[in-house]
Amino acid sequence: MKRSVTLILVALLAISCDNQNKIIEYLTTFAKAYGYVKYFHPSDEAFAIDWAQFASYGANEISKCKNKEDLINTLNHLFKPIAPTVKFADENLVTDYNFNQIRPENLSNYCLTYWQHIGVGFGMVLHPSSPYKSERALINCESDEKLLFDYKPNEEELISKSIGSGVHCQIPLVLYRNENGTFPNADKNSFNDLKSKIIYSGIGLHNLSVRLGNIINTFNVFQHFYPYSDVVAVSWELEMRKALQRSFSDKNGNDHILTLEKFTAHLKDGHITISGSSTNSYRPKIMWEWIEDRLVITRVLDKEIDLQVGDVVTHINGVKAHKYFDEVKSRISAATKGWLNYKAEYYSLLGPENSTITVRVNGKNTDLTRDLNYYPSRQLFKNSVKEYEMIDDNTVYLNLDVISISKINELLPTLEECKTIICDLRGYPNANDKLITHFLQSDDTTQAWMQIPLIAYPDMERVVGFNKYDWTKYMNAKEPYLGDKKIIFIIDGRAISYAESVLGYIEGYDLATIIGQPSAGTNGNVNHFKLSGGIEIYFTGMKVLKHDGSQHHGIGILPDVYVEKTVKGVKEGRDEFLEKAIEIAMNE
Repeated sequence: MKRSVTLILVALLAISCDNQNKIIEYLTTFAKAYGYVKYFHPSDEAFAIDWAQFASYGANEISKCKNKEDLINTLNHLFKPIAPTVKFADENLVTDYNFNQIRPENLSNYCLTYWQHIGVGFGMVLHPSSPYKSERALINCESDEKLLFDYKPNEEELISKSIGSGVHCQIPLVLYRNENGTFPNADKNSFNDLKSKIIYSGIGLHNLSVRLGNIINTFNVFQHFYPYSDVVAVSWELEMRKALQRSFSDKNGNDHILTLEKFTAHLKDGHITISGSSTNSYRPKIMWEWIEDRLVITRVLDKEIDLQVGDVVTHINGVKAHKYFDEVKSRISAATKGWLNYKAEYYSLLGPENSTITVRVNGKNTDLTRDLNYYPSRQLFKNSVKEYEMIDDNTVYLNLDVISISKINELLPTLEECKTIICDLRGYPNANDKLITHFLQSDDTTQAWMQIPLIAYPDMERVVGFNKYDWTKYMNAKEPYLGDKKIIFIIDGRAISYAESVLGYIEGYDLATIIGQPSAGTNGNVNHFKLSGGIEIYFTGMKVLKHDGSQHHGIGILPDVYVEKTVKGVKEGRDEFLEKAIEIAMNE
């Protein structure tokens, strides 16, 4: 009897798994259709729909499908009110697309319209000076044309692709448009009915359809607009399937944010940050780092804590430290090991306010209370808050993470008299990049090292060009010239984005000896978008190259002299990176 019951349970479980796998396959098909229509089909109705709500509603409807025929009918039913000329069919029964249905009988007063994206602006949260834009271009007009960039697709361009589950889509990229809107107009009653339905498609992250919709929305932003898709090896569709699978077992906002973090970690973008309703923003009053393959306490801010700088942590909450960090790192998007380690070292400490994290040192467990809000307390954990220091009569130390350009300007007479300038960029510059102009013998001539893709086609398959940017307008050589000094830059994995723009000049013009560890390998202006449930995702929206035109992403700025911390050095309170810089300074 027991054996029969067991067999029945196993059979039911297998059926349940097969059913969920089929739903995930169908949702993957819907996700592809969603992105193609949202970003590349220029109908007025698609432009006006709330795509976050549509994603949740569509995910719920697709989850009800029993077979391929059901799926095709549901796709056509979902998209017809917003894209009446889009067709979904069995991939074995595809016929030629009839372009007459999208061409008015009388073409007078009509323009052609299609999507153009500089990076992506549609659906994004943009500040006024953002370089990212999306617009539906207008060409072949009797009045003035409207273009973001000079590219015009063929009038009969079509997304004609198999999108999984045996389904083929035909989605026009170009439509006719006049003062009455795009042709043909969708049925107004159907459109209004759809708008009323999607409003009630689920509210809150406890709702499965909302979580599924967020995964689908996130997939498409990166599928069509991630500028580093050519250098990051990721099976993005496979990762979406995994994220959809996890969404079925997630229960709340914290679970969902964790799924989104694991999903986007594979993009290896150090700018990716996911913010939302998570309460995990408190930490204990310690800091730790991996040094010589050991997790070492490097700061203790509370004398009541029974830990010492230099102590080695072997277990966290009963789990071996390495294994604990493996899980933490699986949630972090990072292009280089240095940035991954940096983020993991503080992510691993975070949790709800006044919660406890237990660490084992020398066989003894110590309970630590997370009573410090991470964000306002970051200043407490900086290496140093001093702006500058005279190491000796000939050597000046500048902490670029802290010092202002006005203070640097005050120090210029001192810098002019010294022999060595040590610049510490283990962090983020305090708007002091103009220091570089005093290291340059002549004006900057490096062009086009920042590039935003110009996109008119899906899947990053046919990028039509780039908007190119540089700092040549701002980086003009200035007096006093300091490039004849011995210049030393200290860096590590915390140097990201703007810091790497600064370091790009140091590396590209060979202005200094660089010591330490590789930088974060992530640069470019950040873009960001909102998801249902109050979640926001930030990511890199442009491609940045080294000054010689080679790849920067995932490589970063590499030091001329590598430096490693030691446990002995930490226990003795020494800054071994600065010590190496001073050693180099003293060697004439």
